[in-house]
Amino acid sequence: MLSNLPKPLFFGLLGGIGCAMGWLVGEPVLLTIRPSQQQIESGEASQVLVFNPEFNRRLKREGAQSGDIQISLMWNNINDLDLHCLDPAGEEIFFQNKRSRSGGELDVDMNVGPPLSNEPVENIYWASGTAPSGGYRIGVHHYKNHGAADPTAFKVALKTGNQIQEFTGEVSSGDNLLVVHEFVSGVPPSLAGKKGSILPAAVVGAWTSLLAIGLASALTYGQNVMLRKPPLSKRQILPLLGGGLLAGLLAGSISQVVFTSLAAYGSLAGFGRILGWIVLGGILGYGMSHVIPNLPRMKAMLAGAAGGFCGALAFLVAVAALPDFLARLLGSVILGAAIGLMIAWAEKLAREACLIVHWGPQERTVINLGERPVVLGSSNEAELYLPKEKGFPPIAALVTFREGKIQMENKMTNTNHELNSGNKLQLGELLVEVRTDS
Repeated sequence: MLSNLPKPLFFGLLGGIGCAMGWLVGEPVLLTIRPSQQQIESGEASQVLVFNPEFNRRLKREGAQSGDIQISLMWNNINDLDLHCLDPAGEEIFFQNKRSRSGGELDVDMNVGPPLSNEPVENIYWASGTAPSGGYRIGVHHYKNHGAADPTAFKVALKTGNQIQEFTGEVSSGDNLLVVHEFVSGVPPSLAGKKGSILPAAVVGAWTSLLAIGLASALTYGQNVMLRKPPLSKRQILPLLGGGLLAGLLAGSISQVVFTSLAAYGSLAGFGRILGWIVLGGILGYGMSHVIPNLPRMKAMLAGAAGGFCGALAFLVAVAALPDFLARLLGSVILGAAIGLMIAWAEKLAREACLIVHWGPQERTVINLGERPVVLGSSNEAELYLPKEKGFPPIAALVTFREGKIQMENKMTNTNHELNSGNKLQLGELLVEVRTDS
């Protein structure tokens, strides 16, 4: 059984599965904020956190400039692709005409010759206050094959003011210039454009909520399975939905708002995702401290936040190398696995005393002891479930660990006992061993 795995691995696996399920449901939600062709042409499309941030890293690396209009091209091999832009005056900006009379400039041009890069980028921009109004046309040309396979896939990012769109395509050596996009600059933004920063934050928050609900449900299910309890009790479902929704909306909205606010500062925009997923992990860690017996609240929060940090870093790496939807899937799985693993490690590191439940020769579960009583009984809410049909009442006993002493309050005999490390209790068919950290 998977539940016989070490708990950190088991929780890591479940966390990844839970987030993958959230991703599966959440992908259609993200489609609501992909810009339509009408929005692209009117300049209403807004930057969205969960789409590719790799442009920022490469542009910052090359010292690229930005302004009223910025057009960037990136691809992932050593071939020489060229970015072209026809400005409103009909002048073309490209490697043989790097600066136009209208003020546009090609300031980054890569893979013309050695050293060749597998992470190239090119950039055309008009400084603030200089971009002329009128029609623009963006093109990509495969100038020379330096030995990499064709066709070469590429992405083009277009920034007009505070709005960003992204386009994809592929070209081969010998192809004619490929027109990627045409747009008109200088059109006043509509009322819908003013709402653009609110809608993405709400939708990204909803998407993150689905990840949070999937993750919290999977970890709670795992905890219940390890204790041979029903997978999810009625008492747990509402907090899971409400807590996951709150955690996701808060973390996702914070991420999107910070990301959008820092979009003009290159790679700093990625801090939004890191901050949001740290918040998400911390909230989920706190929530799991109510499910896992005697898991300290602060340690659970810190462990969850550390898992969120690791997941965010992995997401940033994945999104640089994979298509957006696959990057979101891989990043979500890593996020869930990291949070689950870190929470289980926090439980183990916080252990001072515990009950070891021997279900069989090779099956056991460890329950931490602490000031919060561990309930033994036939209630579905008991930490250690004892079958009702075997004569156990809803609460058969309470076990605590305070001031270095393990106390058991036996509700069946109305007696109190002090337990020592190594004591073994036979509860029906179950053998329960008492251990302290020493």
